[in-house]
Amino acid sequence: MKRLNITDEEYEIVEEEALEEWEAFKYEYLKKNNHKPSETQKKKFIADYIQKNAIPIKEHIRQSEKESGQLECLKTVFIEDRRQLTIEEISEVLMQSGFSKGSSVKTIYRRIIPELEKLNIKKGVGGKYYYDPSSDKIIAYSRMIEAREINSHDKIESLTIISNFLETIKDSPVYEKAKDFLEKEKDKLDYSNDYKENFSRIVFTGAPQSSINQEFWDKIYEAMHHNNPINIQYRGEGKKDCSLYTLRPYQLIFDNGSWELWAECLKKKHEGMKLFNLSRIKRVDILKKEENFLLPSDYNFLHTLSGNFGCYNDRTPRLYKIKFEKDSYAYLYSKDRIWGDNQNFEETDDGFILTFEASQFKPILRWVLGWGPEVRPLEPSELVDTWKAKIQKMAQEIKNP
Repeated sequence: MKRLNITDEEYEIVEEEALEEWEAFKYEYLKKNNHKPSETQKKKFIADYIQKNAIPIKEHIRQSEKESGQLECLKTVFIEDRRQLTIEEISEVLMQSGFSKGSSVKTIYRRIIPELEKLNIKKGVGGKYYYDPSSDKIIAYSRMIEAREINSHDKIESLTIISNFLETIKDSPVYEKAKDFLEKEKDKLDYSNDYKENFSRIVFTGAPQSSINQEFWDKIYEAMHHNNPINIQYRGEGKKDCSLYTLRPYQLIFDNGSWELWAECLKKKHEGMKLFNLSRIKRVDILKKEENFLLPSDYNFLHTLSGNFGCYNDRTPRLYKIKFEKDSYAYLYSKDRIWGDNQNFEETDDGFILTFEASQFKPILRWVLGWGPEVRPLEPSELVDTWKAKIQKMAQEIKNP
């Protein structure tokens, strides 16, 4: 043991591997020689294997321990400190924290990033990684249900929490299928009388939902499944008449009570990526005779989005500067939330200034207007000018109702 310089735990790991390799060797030896190898041969085989593989095993364990330390360091940086870092900045943080070995950009991409993604740390616009606390609520609860040592009471509670969350999209086309699955899972469990009285102690509330044409939903869903282009008749926001769009449907997104389709427009007049509200679609035709498209290999809608104001995406990240009235409810509500990349709150003599980057001009404008006199935009100039025009129009309508 001393000669090998490994711990008992490390020795057990490599010894177990040696025994597995011995069984394979013994089988081949028996087939070739028509008799089993001797105990002396077994002892020598295992001793040689341990001697040869003990150090690689030790290095593997050391590597795992090192990566565990790196992940703990980055969990603090992303989740507790809420920092947003590029891959190069992650490497710098690890080296400054004493993890100089194995903290190269290449190693981080290969080993660390996949583990960070499991912690809901995502890559945003500009290549900065950040923690998204709001993502995948249902998946998070599902993982809890699948835990090996979960008892029946916890399974019932977890399924009920997911079911209650599902009620927030009760009028959605996906509701019935998901509800049926959850009910089947519940039927497999034994509900006690005591638990029946208390299992709905956690509920979720949602926004009012817009109505969706089931036929249109089914066609869009089918087209996405087979990567078929589609034609739609669509009435844009503020438009009286419909326009014809030829699309490659990429993604269906549920956002604040509405279903949106993120799609690539193929006609020159509307070329580029665009969101379509399903409630304003008037016709859908699947172009089955057209060539099927392929999603980009690195496609991820969330990676194109900068900011946390829903799914609206103008794909142009800009710096936003918003001033809050001191001790206002708007400030108290906003100060502990992440609104965009590179966020910062700065106190001034008469209030607080929130700075962040986002690519969501329209919802940010509505958000600022919704706070009334408690909030005033400072940048960009387009936001300031549009906000002033809206305020002046409202003031004019008050004077001349």
